[in-house]
Amino acid sequence: MKSKVTLINIISSLTLQVVTVISGFIIPKIILTNFGSSVNGLVSSLNQFLSYITLIEGGITGVVLANLYKPLVDHDNKKISAVLVTAKKFFNKIGYLFIAYSIGVAVVYPILSKEGFSWSFVASLTVVLSLNLLIQYLFSLSFRVLLQADKKLYVISFTQIVITVCNIACAFFSVKIYPSIHLLKLLTGLLYIIQPLVYGYFVKKHYSINWGTEPDDNLLKERWNGFAINCAAFIHNSTDITILTIFTNLATVSIYGVYTLVTNGLNGLFAAVFRAIAPTVGQAYAKGDEHELNKKLDLFEFITFISVYFCFTLSGLLITPFVQLYTNGITDVDYIQPIFGVLIVMAEGLYLIKEPHLDLSYSANKFKELSVPAFVEAGINILVSIILVHKLGLIGVAIGTIAGMTYRMAYQIYFTTKIVKNRKQWIFYKKLLAFSFVTLIGVAICHFVPLTEITVWNWVLHAFIYALIFGVLYLILSLLLFKKDVRYLKEYILK
Repeated sequence: MKSKVTLINIISSLTLQVVTVISGFIIPKIILTNFGSSVNGLVSSLNQFLSYITLIEGGITGVVLANLYKPLVDHDNKKISAVLVTAKKFFNKIGYLFIAYSIGVAVVYPILSKEGFSWSFVASLTVVLSLNLLIQYLFSLSFRVLLQADKKLYVISFTQIVITVCNIACAFFSVKIYPSIHLLKLLTGLLYIIQPLVYGYFVKKHYSINWGTEPDDNLLKERWNGFAINCAAFIHNSTDITILTIFTNLATVSIYGVYTLVTNGLNGLFAAVFRAIAPTVGQAYAKGDEHELNKKLDLFEFITFISVYFCFTLSGLLITPFVQLYTNGITDVDYIQPIFGVLIVMAEGLYLIKEPHLDLSYSANKFKELSVPAFVEAGINILVSIILVHKLGLIGVAIGTIAGMTYRMAYQIYFTTKIVKNRKQWIFYKKLLAFSFVTLIGVAICHFVPLTEITVWNWVLHAFIYALIFGVLYLILSLLLFKKDVRYLKEYILK
């Protein structure tokens, strides 16, 4: 079981993300069809403002994970208990603050909104949408970080699969029985109570946690080192919608939300794989074995490159035709935005490509050292987006994201050389240049097979053709230039 746990985690996480992607397309479509683009934009905007509470978390989740790797390897139950008690105490405080914050958003947002919804409609919807995060902070997160650090991600994944499937069913039947956005979101929010019930049972059965242990005050001090990291990640996920809400309108937010259904779905799929692999790299670092660490980092980096380039290149070619099919029959907003589609896919690809190096930094507990570059990344993103949104709208915020991501990618590759002394930056940039060059060749070839008539069959057919073209190109590239990485991957799969 231990030798296959990473593979089990990857499979279960990928299954979850496939289900999540399906849900991510079905539920917004139900909302768009039954309630319109403005309500869909309102839900996206409110969810974004409610998520601001995660800034108060200050990076504690990443710090907890980093502090759990070594005691789990050493089977130090006393240290594990101290870390979890500290985390639980802190998450509970955030939960109580979130209650007050949600009430504040419910009161203020509808007053400032100029979209024509009544105060009671927006305020009550805000309270309903807050249930998901509230349940997680008060009851789930302390269990979740333990399971994630100990490579038990499959428990989290299977639980969430059940919740997601039930979400789809509730959304479908609620609009049939009583079409109300409030009822739909209330039912889907309450389902999250399943999380703490399952996680708590599993932790109680498989771990000896002493919840009466004194909390580790030093851990709470370390969280400020993780604040910038958490802040930068939050800004990456929230800047675009926030700026579009302030400077444009909810219909534009809805367009952004529809396009990011694709990128968020892909991000979820990759996050599933990364969460499964990252503890392996983290534990290699904790053991102090530089050879094993380099080998696993090489493998992680190669998997990231070939999968990100393959999936995001296809998405860049196919995202706008997909949105055209997805929004067929919805005429209140023009959803055909091809330039924005390509740019937002590029931005998210840049965000993911650095992930092996970012996870290594987290595993090495280098939160303090990354504070300044994290704030610089966030500042670039916000500044460029605000400057360009007035004239370029959606395209402007996408360019802002690309600018921030490019800086952070370059810095993260440089910082890895500070953690792994004998590792050279050219290892990463060789892959970056090679995959970028081959991608341009593939895009040129695909232009000879254009997708002109937009139908479901044509879209699927072209997706298959494009996938075949890039699959062959990346395979040839890997066999020619990255034989060592291919061998590592083969050994890992067989093992």
